[in-house]
Amino acid sequence: GLYAISQAFTLLVGRDSKRPAAPEVTGMFRKLFEVFRYPKVLYPSSLFGVTAGIVPGVGEFLSQFFAYSWAQKVSKAPELFGKGAPDGIVASEAANNSVPPAAMIPLLALGIPGEELTAMMLTVFYVHNVVPGPGLFRDQPEFVTSLYLSMLILNVLVIIFLLYASRFMIKVIAIPDRFLGVIILTLSFIGVYSLRNSFSDCLLAGVFGLFGFILKRLNLPAVPIVLGIVLGKIAETKFRSSMARVDSPLEMIDRPIAGVLFGLIILVLIVHFVGLRRSPTDLEQFDDKLHDANKKRISDDA
Repeated sequence: GLYAISQAFTLLVGRDSKRPAAPEVTGMFRKLFEVFRYPKVLYPSSLFGVTAGIVPGVGEFLSQFFAYSWAQKVSKAPELFGKGAPDGIVASEAANNSVPPAAMIPLLALGIPGEELTAMMLTVFYVHNVVPGPGLFRDQPEFVTSLYLSMLILNVLVIIFLLYASRFMIKVIAIPDRFLGVIILTLSFIGVYSLRNSFSDCLLAGVFGLFGFILKRLNLPAVPIVLGIVLGKIAETKFRSSMARVDSPLEMIDRPIAGVLFGLIILVLIVHFVGLRRSPTDLEQFDDKLHDANKKRISDDA
């Protein structure tokens, strides 16, 4: 509800502007390894993404923002950024694609999702009685191994699939927003109803979808709500259990692991408040530049 249905509502209430014709995509094989022509941008941007994935709550957008800013700083032609500069696209996409695999580290080791994808994965884990944490590696090592192997194989298959399917998938941009919203809404409710054959679940999903739509209009993320729903009961139970075993709250951080976790919490707060100090205009300009650069890149490929 917070993700798919809210996005469907966003598409349904938007204005149906004239959709551009889908351009022809060619030269995919030739440009497959072009990313390695920009090592000064590729590797630092990937490191930004890995760091953002390990630290819960940072997410893809901030990693893209810092990677894009770094690429513009080291570029020999910074004036081309926002006009389809290849190194700018490499930077933002390298950072973006590095976040989900790194976010698996806190998810599997601590049960703390690092971004939206791992938050949804955590929900699926609990549905199937898989409890992330240190015990997962001891009790179900085959699950962890198979999960990472499947992610590796999936990435290879996705590359092969996109090389052939991109020319057809790009035609989605020609589909009117409202028609696409109806399709998403229909499939979402079918999926919700199929879980328990309950109309109450559909109603609840619709309420959360409306709530998610309001959050989108207010430019507020839905991830904290998902984290609260999934982790709230677990966090309260573990916290009460921990407090019953100590005489003073400070004893909870007198061990190395607890100290490291406490330090990560402080780091997340610092990153958050530093982000608040940045001008919203800067972030909006970055988002617009990234969107325009991707559009120009698609046109150039065509």
